[in-house]
Amino acid sequence: MCRGRWGRLAAWMAALAVAAPAGAAERIVFRIGEIERSVQVADLAAFATTGALTPDLRAYLGRLSPADRQAFRTALTQTAPVNDVAVSTFLDTPLGQASLEQLAKVLDQPPAITKPALASALLLGTAKAGRLRLLDVVQAYPLPSLTVNVPAVAALVRELSHQFNLQNRLYPKLAALDGGAATPDAARAAALAALAQPGSQPYRSEPFTFQAPGQQNVTALALLPQGSTKVPLVVLAPGLNTDFNALLYLGRHLASHGYAVAALDFPFTSANELQAALKGLAVIPEPNAWVGQPQTVSALIDAVQQRWGSAVETGNVGVLGQSLGGYTVLALGGARLDWPALQQACRALADPNQVVLNPAVLWQCQAPNQVVATPTLADGRVRAVVALNPVASPIFSAASMEQVQVPLLMLAGTNDIFAPPVSQQLRPFTAMQQPDRVLGLLDHGTHISFLNGTARLPRFITGPDRSVAHDALRSLGLAFFNTHLRGDSVMQQLVPATGGVVVGRQPLPLLLRRQLDAQQLEQVAPGSNKLL
Repeated sequence: MCRGRWGRLAAWMAALAVAAPAGAAERIVFRIGEIERSVQVADLAAFATTGALTPDLRAYLGRLSPADRQAFRTALTQTAPVNDVAVSTFLDTPLGQASLEQLAKVLDQPPAITKPALASALLLGTAKAGRLRLLDVVQAYPLPSLTVNVPAVAALVRELSHQFNLQNRLYPKLAALDGGAATPDAARAAALAALAQPGSQPYRSEPFTFQAPGQQNVTALALLPQGSTKVPLVVLAPGLNTDFNALLYLGRHLASHGYAVAALDFPFTSANELQAALKGLAVIPEPNAWVGQPQTVSALIDAVQQRWGSAVETGNVGVLGQSLGGYTVLALGGARLDWPALQQACRALADPNQVVLNPAVLWQCQAPNQVVATPTLADGRVRAVVALNPVASPIFSAASMEQVQVPLLMLAGTNDIFAPPVSQQLRPFTAMQQPDRVLGLLDHGTHISFLNGTARLPRFITGPDRSVAHDALRSLGLAFFNTHLRGDSVMQQLVPATGGVVVGRQPLPLLLRRQLDAQQLEQVAPGSNKLL
């Protein structure tokens, strides 16, 4: 197998050479039935740069609404600061291949031609410009013409339009939902800031291993306060390609305030497992991770009981997870896995006229028929759940979320491109009936804003000053667990019963509210009920 980005490019170009003569993209051909029309790629580039429409281009883009036309123009020129190495690495992953298959639907040619041509265009366009732009990819397409599938292009434009519009408007529209924009509350912000300060409780660290279902040995760490009183337990569940160190800053904060904390590395989805996936040795995530991860957390609670049960209240447990770990803690809190809903949603990936680019959905649809279809993984010892940027749909339907009976704090970020907030957090939240629920939306927050780490990732992935998000999580995590594991009333004081309140600080203000139903979400994000 060819190694390195240019080795892969050579392999793709070799596949193209067999299928069609090489060239450079000059025209885009629109075909509807027997009717075929085309426009110059140069005309599309002029539109992207200046907004001008030639007569040929007007015949197609003129049918879009002004907002959709502007969204399409933005999509053509939107820059992702990733280089050709990052693109090449991504295309080597199962998720990258799934995304490539979805994008190839917009081209009305056999997959044997479109996939290698599109892969080459992605790599060549990024290498030439030093960043990823859709326009550069179109111009680098290595065949003289792109024959497009008009319904698939329309679906792609709708999705891009919705996502670009939501990213900029979601926070202010949610803040203004109750007839007047929620404004910063100085008193509540001060109370949260006080909760971010370290506690005075001494604690010790205890690394250990335990056996998960399936006989895997799991690496874990316990933080145990020193004292004679039994203390509640909080479990930290990391997401895909992370380990417990990403959330350990929060664990130390909770331990300093008298909580026992247990954190683990999941055997299927840790950073080591992702490296195996990049080498083609695994999928992302391994199919039975959907069942295995909640069961592994239950086994962790068992292990803590066996080792430190005399000092830790393992029947009074809070769980906090991020991304795939967020899914995990929702399942532990009672959300039932809805396999028929997942399989129904996954059929869209095979629809030639639908383009699904939501990474959370692509993850869930890796192998939905290969899992052990267990419906419920709830653990009755779990008394409170904090879900950060969780992957929650379509594996959890509305009926699934109605089953959550424990208090829930769900945090989302407006700029999360891996688990988009409307489909993965806000819409699932609207289905909940549990009265002790709180939704938090972090403006400009990304999928990893709440995580710690030293990886050098581009800014559009990391977002602005993560220390602000970390302080917010220290405060809210402590407040939430104090309320629901220790019985105080701090969350009732921080979050009003109706409406929203803005806390935190720039550049990541945080909007908190208790109520959001499906009708309100449709006001905030019209058409959100149709998103995957």
